[in-house]
Amino acid sequence: MKLTRYFQSCLLVEDGDARVLIDPSGQDADNYDKFGKLDAVIYTHEHMDHFDPDMAEKFVGDGVKIYANASTAKQMKTQPEIVSDEQEFEVSGLKVQARELPHCLMVNGDTSVQNTGYLFAERLFHPGDGKELDGLNVEILAAPISGPDISLHDAYAFTMQVGAKQVVPIHYDFLGGNPDFLARSLNEKGVKTHGLERGQSIEL
Repeated sequence: MKLTRYFQSCLLVEDGDARVLIDPSGQDADNYDKFGKLDAVIYTHEHMDHFDPDMAEKFVGDGVKIYANASTAKQMKTQPEIVSDEQEFEVSGLKVQARELPHCLMVNGDTSVQNTGYLFAERLFHPGDGKELDGLNVEILAAPISGPDISLHDAYAFTMQVGAKQVVPIHYDFLGGNPDFLARSLNEKGVKTHGLERGQSIEL
């Protein structure tokens, strides 16, 4: 499985013949052509650092399959494939399962919007802006490390909760955050942390 990190929480997942992009936002508009041919775009939730309606429509116009939860789907002109909790689907042979988990609290304490994480090939979990999920064991966690109610401690605790052996830090381009601090603590637990620059790829 090859992962490429873009702005905030945007990851390109390549596995077998599948090329799936997660949470491309308007900040990635300049990278649109760099994404290459995609089999699907998957959105975790509707916040502007994860979803851009104009870009979503551009993907649709290019024939790319779109997957999103019901709340995010309402923000689109063209209806995507709406997914529900624990629903499984395949993209070019890549097995994907949707898993609902709460969005982190906002600064004012609001519980915010519907948030859907995705499990890829039973190996990689991308939680959107979630920071905990019972009953999940996964090898690779894309861990948010910064946010209105997300800290490095939360990322560490989430990693321990799901038993991940490898972590790709995400969600720190807006509010800042240093993946190296997370890596130091996780390395002590035998967890490998892959802090990727924008546009950087890794094979896992």
